[in-house]
This record gives sequence, structure tokens and C-alpha cells, in this order.
Amino acid sequence: MAQSIGTFLSGFFLITVYSYLFKESRLYRYTEHIYVGFAAAHAIVTGWHNVKDQALSPLADGQWLMLVPLCFGCLLYAKFTKRYSYLSRTPLAFMMGVAAGVTITGAAEASFVKQIRATILPLNNLDNIVMVLGTVSTLAFFLFIPLGSKKAANGKRSFMSLVSNLGRATMMVAFGSSFGFVVMARLSYLIARLQFLFSKVFPVISQ
Repeated sequence: MAQSIGTFLSGFFLITVYSYLFKESRLYRYTEHIYVGFAAAHAIVTGWHNVKDQALSPLADGQWLMLVPLCFGCLLYAKFTKRYSYLSRTPLAFMMGVAAGVTITGAAEASFVKQIRATILPLNNLDNIVMVLGTVSTLAFFLFIPLGSKKAANGKRSFMSLVSNLGRATMMVAFGSSFGFVVMARLSYLIARLQFLFSKVFPVISQ
């Protein structure tokens, strides 16, 4: 019985959310408010368990160094008081500094170093040749745009123009494939939800 009620509520909320595609209704707003409320409650409970498991429990075991992050976390709430709001600047600055350092390091490693390593390939098969030519031509499209727009003395397109056109075609193929993957993923979510409605929810309603 409880499982049937849960299945019915899941299907009801799913239909009310998809009703936004036709018109925004009160049922959609109620579902939106319920979702936000559950998400906020889940975040609060998850945050409390994180503090309990990662700070309070180690303190109970004698790990006194956990007092430092615990005090920093408590100082963040000083932002809500006018008199002691300046105390929240220290942990906030520390958090922003650590986050910036980790983000910059990770972004540089993922966006530059690994990409360069992945492009250095032996030209012994067609896949590697296409990868290297596509990468080089795409970079040339952005780095040598003025040269690519010029024509040779005899009125023909220059070599850099041909390379830029190849880079443009490579980007069009990449953007098209990315868009296709996004559409395919979204359609798979929709198909999964429709299968849930027709195979689980509607049989429960018909009982």
C-alpha cells in the first residue's frame, strides 16, 4: 500500500511538472514549492550530518585540530550580526583563497596540460591525423583570423584561409555532435519518465 501511494505521488508530481509545457498552473506551483521545501530540508539534514561526522565525532575522539574548521564555520554566522559581522571575513577569505587555488590548478591541468598531452599523438592512423589537424586548424582559426581573411596576390585564397576554413568546419562538427548528445540524453530522460508513467503509475491508478 505504501509503495503504491509513493508511486502515485511520483507520477502526480511528474505530470504536474510537465504541465508547465502547456501552461503554468497552480498545481505546478505547488509542486515547485514542495520540491524547494524538500530540497532545503535535505540540505539542512545533510549539512548537520556532515558537521556531526566530520567535526563533532572527531572532537569526541580527541582530535582537537578539528576545532579550527569548526570555529571558522561558526564565525561565518557572524555575518548576520551588525556588530560582529567583520569576524566572518577571515573564514570567508580563507575559503575563497583555497577554492581559487584548487580551481585554478584543476582548470589549468584539465583545460591545458591534459588537452595538450592528448593532442600529441603519433600520425600512424587516420583517427590521430584527424585529431591533430582538427586541433591545429581550430587554433589557427582563432589565432590567425586577419591572415585567414586575406587573399593571395593572384586573387586566390591563401593557405591560412584554407586552414581557418578547416578549423571552422571542425568546430561546426564538434558543436553539432555536442548538441546531438545533449538532445539524445534529454530524450532518454523523457523516455524513462514516460516508461515509468505507463508501466508503474497508470497500472496503480487503474487498480
